[in-house]
Amino acid sequence: MQHKILIVDDEENIRFVIKEAFSNVYQVFTASEGLAALEIIKKERPTLVLLDLKMPGISGLKVLSMVKEAGLSPVIWMLTGEEDLEVALKALKMGASGYLTKPFEIKKIRDIVLSVVTGSEQKEQHDTRGDRPWTVKKKK
Repeated sequence: MQHKILIVDDEENIRFVIKEAFSNVYQVFTASEGLAALEIIKKERPTLVLLDLKMPGISGLKVLSMVKEAGLSPVIWMLTGEEDLEVALKALKMGASGYLTKPFEIKKIRDIVLSVVTGSEQKEQHDTRGDRPWTVKKKK
């Protein structure tokens, strides 16, 4: 079985960078907003979802809640541009496996993907380190 990854972020460059890192090994889907993400999750049943917290339309927390309510079981890692510990903890309590603060190292995403596809994922991980080799500029 080929693992499927869904990247949900309203920033096109984040979707592009992560997709490019994995599309030669896994089936990778992208969505720029929550409703499209929900449709892909229902149809494709991804192994891993990298889900932005703040997006136009419905938030990442709402998507997470709807996925859990529907009984779907992808591993979900939250992506956030802000270091808001309260929101991150809420996401973990709602069933997210962890969160990453943007910008992040692509190596960290690779570690997460590898741990999920090999079944060695650990709950409640996060990364808020400042050693980030690439940055993503927000649209103004």
